[in-house]
Amino acid sequence: MKKGINIGVLLMAATLTLASCDDWTDVDNQKFEYGNVEEENPELYAEYLASLRAYRKSDHTQIYAWYDNSVKVPVSRAHYLRDIPDSIDVVSLIYPDKLTQSELEQIAELQNDKGMKVIYTIDFDRMKSDYTNNIAPNDPDRTFRSYLTDSLSYALSLLKKYPYDGICIGYTGEQTTLMDEEEKKEYMENENCFIGILKDWCSRNEGVELTFLGSPENLLDQSILADCSMLLLDGRTATATNELTTLLTRAYQSEYADRYGMVVTGLPLSGTNKYSTYTDGTPATDAVAAWANTPQQGTRIRAVGVYDFSGDYFNAVNTYKNMRNMISTLNPSIK
Repeated sequence: MKKGINIGVLLMAATLTLASCDDWTDVDNQKFEYGNVEEENPELYAEYLASLRAYRKSDHTQIYAWYDNSVKVPVSRAHYLRDIPDSIDVVSLIYPDKLTQSELEQIAELQNDKGMKVIYTIDFDRMKSDYTNNIAPNDPDRTFRSYLTDSLSYALSLLKKYPYDGICIGYTGEQTTLMDEEEKKEYMENENCFIGILKDWCSRNEGVELTFLGSPENLLDQSILADCSMLLLDGRTATATNELTTLLTRAYQSEYADRYGMVVTGLPLSGTNKYSTYTDGTPATDAVAAWANTPQQGTRIRAVGVYDFSGDYFNAVNTYKNMRNMISTLNPSIK
């Protein structure tokens, strides 16, 4: 059975001692709303954190979220990592390097106090795009695999530079059925370089949690999937729920039936993203929650992720309203 955070006893105590704790009925609270609890009743707050950490180990749909941490001098609570909904299980920083002391302190708070995991993504397709658009035009003698090797070395070094819990391997790739032999050979060599370096590094650095994001069916060598705790399919450009079903149908393998999840687009911190709302007007977060609550391919969807959700903070009804609605649908709290 899926469970929310069992905070009924804490809620009763809070309502007797503090006047500003109504939001404790939500499975995902905000620090600035229960800050008074932390200051005025540290024992109650400690019980809440213990309950939150216990919740991580319960049977529930895992929530992944990609957080835009580009703003280093905060001017809004949306710029504070500690204020994201507590029921997010894994948060991935979109900008994993050049972290400030404040960011490091907030990461420690999420990990140690709230039991949340903090990771970052190493994306093959982004590296390929960067090479094609920025490197090759200015340095035509440099090969992609040379650039890929250096980029991976830098990206993996961040695991020792900062206290990350793991990495997300981003790989969309392409279908090879229509490629000629030369194209397929190059595709295979690029994949072997990317996956080979990752597998070699992981073999020498045990204890690093791996997650996959993308199109696993496009991997020619899928052996690394066995080492990934979750296989998140990339639904960030979906415009309707049936597209999520199609993505799962293409990728599905019964041996990984208990690891599949889906990632959609959220409301970005700056600007807009047309994929955050489906063509029928439904927020992508609402659509994926309803979809994931129904068994797919005869199995349960184990995780849901939202990419770039920080703009959801700014809502007149409730901060992170869409994220909270999604979480409540997937993991209803026990009142």
